Amino acid sequence: MPNIKPSALQNGHKSNEEKEARKHQEELLKGNTEITIKPPKELSTNGKKIYKNIISLLPTGFLNGGDTFVVTIVAESLDRMQTCQVKLNDNGLFTEAGEENNAVKTYDKYSKIFEKFSGKLGLSPKDRASLAVLNLNQAEESNDAVLKLLRGDSQ
Repeated sequence: MPNIKPSALQNGHKSNEEKEARKHQEELLKGNTEITIKPPKELSTNGKKIYKNIISLLPTGFLNGGDTFVVTIVAESLDRMQTCQVKLNDNGLFTEAGEENNAVKTYDKYSKIFEKFSGKLGLSPKDRASLAVLNLNQAEESNDAVLKLLRGDSQ
């Protein structure tokens, strides 16, 4: 599947009608439900704290109800990684027999899950930069006098 960007991040040759149609469809798909700060009951105590922390780190209105699953996956991954880190600190990287501690493989597994899904929430610097471009583009559009006239906004 190609790397599809949000409409505001696209820089290809599209007509204004195409851009507006795409933006409208993205808004429809976003939905109008807000994400709840109350974490899913299936998470551990630490996972629930992480879930709440993730939501508090992101701007209000950035996440919607559909993002609950992604936030849950990221929180669970971080919780499991922290559990593995404690086991590694207590027992070391290798067993007495010289074999790799199973916590190393588990940590690696959850770090890959974290990396994949945290990017979907804009938790990496690269993802935040993309979101910043999106915000700047929206701010420029809202201040553009010609666009205001076309939309029928008063000045």
